[in-house]
Amino acid sequence: MSKSTNTLIAVLVVIALAAVTLYSCAYTIKQHEQAVILAFGEVVGEPVTDPGLHFKVPWYEARKFDQRWLAWDGDPNQITTLDKRYILIDVFARWKIVDPIVFIEKLRDEESAQGRLDDILDSATRNVIANHNLIEAIRSTNRRFVISDEEKENQLSSVEDEVALLADAPSAVVSPAAALDTDIDALATDNGAATQDSDSDTDSAEAEADSAAQAQAQIASDNREDALAAEEKKISDAADIVAASKDAIERQKNETPNPYQIKVGRQTLTDQIIEKASQKARELGIELKDVRLKRIDYIPSVQESVFRRMVSERTKVASRLRSQGEGLSAKIIGRKERDLKKIQSEAYRKAEEIRGNADATAARIYAEAYQRDPELYRFLKTLESYRQSMGARTTLVITTNSDYGSYLKSAN
Repeated sequence: MSKSTNTLIAVLVVIALAAVTLYSCAYTIKQHEQAVILAFGEVVGEPVTDPGLHFKVPWYEARKFDQRWLAWDGDPNQITTLDKRYILIDVFARWKIVDPIVFIEKLRDEESAQGRLDDILDSATRNVIANHNLIEAIRSTNRRFVISDEEKENQLSSVEDEVALLADAPSAVVSPAAALDTDIDALATDNGAATQDSDSDTDSAEAEADSAAQAQAQIASDNREDALAAEEKKISDAADIVAASKDAIERQKNETPNPYQIKVGRQTLTDQIIEKASQKARELGIELKDVRLKRIDYIPSVQESVFRRMVSERTKVASRLRSQGEGLSAKIIGRKERDLKKIQSEAYRKAEEIRGNADATAARIYAEAYQRDPELYRFLKTLESYRQSMGARTTLVITTNSDYGSYLKSAN
């Protein structure tokens, strides 16, 4: 091996050693990182937070940590509140390393920090929640609850029933009026017929019939106006009652005290959790921020009873609504039956009046016909009785002097 070859090898070895030394001395810090220099496990110097290229002694170690806000999300914990409610609370928080030297001395890495935060935050959450009622962890303000449409419907159900019944009242008002108009028309028609049938009567009789018709029409008109006025007053009174009922329910809703008043509230509880946990976290070089209650729920055994109670309450509401519907249906059916009976009775009365007038007219016509030709009238009535009393095989036994068989005898 020549002298030049040995020299080249020595130069290459020196360059390699220099490169290895330079590589072990240099390290980089990213924008979101910070580093602590350790010499055989002991912290040397101050933390390095400036991003870029840095140098250290080759046998020193550069331990890097994230200096951004990190997420902590613990497991749900079972807690008993002050009012003896058994609930599960799930909490999340944000934290970051503010003192890397203290952090590495007590925790060494981020995984260990997550475990210690589990103990710190779970303990703080348990202490705060256990000293307050459940409503304090749920609500943040004392604003009144907005009444849902279903609750309003339940509160105003009775008033709505009255409104539903009142909605059909105009038809009930029109019906008597129409009936009275029909009565007037019927009276006018009857009187007109009577006037036509009595053309042979004297002028004084016609005048008396006209005056009687006018009097009856006037009485019917007065009755119609009285009925309309009474029905209008009834509708007005019912509308006033409905309006007063709605106003009373609205006042009661506004004057009812809020049963879910809070003294602390959810935001204050989270602030207390942060305050309690931050004291222990600062001892570890950690800053806590934005601790929140992510979810609050009953434990499974309590959930079943809550669901059963909800089903029971919904069943009661459904039963009440169904009962109200059946009551309203009964009212409507009763009103229909009453109106039907009234209409049928009026129709029966008018039919009987028409039938009576027709029978009187027929009797008068028969009487006039009898007076004009009594013998012909007697003959026709006898033939009619023959037709009704005799059939194809009827045997009739009468004397020869009987008036009933006189026409048969004369025919023979």
